[in-house]
Amino acid sequence: MRGRLGRQFAGVFVSRGLGSALQAVALVILARSVSPAVFGAVSAVIAVVGFVLVVTGGGMSIFVPWARARAEHDAVAAALRFNSWSNVLSALVLVPAIAWWATSSATPLAVALVGLSLALERNVDTWLGVPIADGESKVAVVSVLVRRVGCLLVMIPVILAGGDPVLALGAGLVTGALAAQWHVRRAVRGLEGDASVLGVRAILGRAAPFLVANVTGQARTLDVGVVSLVGGPLAAGVYAAANKLVQPALLVPQALSTVLVPHSTRLDPSSARRLGARLAAGLVACAVLAVPLVVWREQIVVLILGEQYRGAGLTFAVALAGVGFVAWAATVAAVLQGQGRQKLVARLGVLFAILSLGGVAGGAASWGPTGAAAGLTVSWAAYAVVLAVLLASPSRGTGPQDDGPAG
Repeated sequence: MRGRLGRQFAGVFVSRGLGSALQAVALVILARSVSPAVFGAVSAVIAVVGFVLVVTGGGMSIFVPWARARAEHDAVAAALRFNSWSNVLSALVLVPAIAWWATSSATPLAVALVGLSLALERNVDTWLGVPIADGESKVAVVSVLVRRVGCLLVMIPVILAGGDPVLALGAGLVTGALAAQWHVRRAVRGLEGDASVLGVRAILGRAAPFLVANVTGQARTLDVGVVSLVGGPLAAGVYAAANKLVQPALLVPQALSTVLVPHSTRLDPSSARRLGARLAAGLVACAVLAVPLVVWREQIVVLILGEQYRGAGLTFAVALAGVGFVAWAATVAAVLQGQGRQKLVARLGVLFAILSLGGVAGGAASWGPTGAAAGLTVSWAAYAVVLAVLLASPSRGTGPQDDGPAG
């Protein structure tokens, strides 16, 4: 990739890489400071709240950069306004709900702060769609650094002082998210467009295909909650810890999918297929680099997470095997969306999200955390193959000339 797309990818990749590394530090500190059951409970809250916020976000995190790339300034302004208010209202409902659940399940009450931080961060991510679409990825880099460094600067001193690790994490996340809100609002101030031109119903209608795709993609993160329901918090803790270790492997596809939607709007179908082939070759190369992680899986898990997670090496290896399929599906779906096939991606996403969670539940019930990881891997493999076939197949009426989703 060259030119503008290459610069966008590099900027987003650096921001995601730094963010993932620093977030991994925070989660490893938490995992080593609490029991696997508590870690599982916190991970389940993160997964469920994240899913709810994707639903209430209306698909604007993808719609904003897509519309910005098409110079639809009124639509961008309306989408940002909607997302800001939806996150405020979501936080007002979610924080008390999490607090009530925590008190009734012997989970630290401070986990409610995690819910508040997620609402703030999701709104930041939506606003970042503007500079990313404009090719100003350095704004995203600074935003991630502000969030993650801010979290650690609060979290580590609290834990060293003997404070509750969950409180330390929650307070750190909220601090970082508030700082990121201030930063992104300053970075994109003075936007063109009149938000009043499009009402709530109109903007939701236009973003609906992106919402469905977002929801189905986020549904993958509900796997921790499903494992908790089927196998209990201890199984969820082991499963969540193993999955957190494989998250850095998703940096490349996550960064690519962020920039590919606006970029693909400018490609004809044959160029989009060639891009897909190059992406596949790159992901295969990344898979080869992951082989040592599979070979020394147990040692890696114990080294990073501690002795209380000994035995989770196989779960880690199976989850890592599924990363390639998740990566391929995410990048191909982004290209297809940019090509005007948002509704098709959305419908397939719904189907495979259901199959994915069913596979996780069945695997967890039969073989515990490792079975859950296997169920997730198989379902995403099927999804990736279907999307690859669609990208390789010529399709009429798609490409940069399309008007996009209609209300």
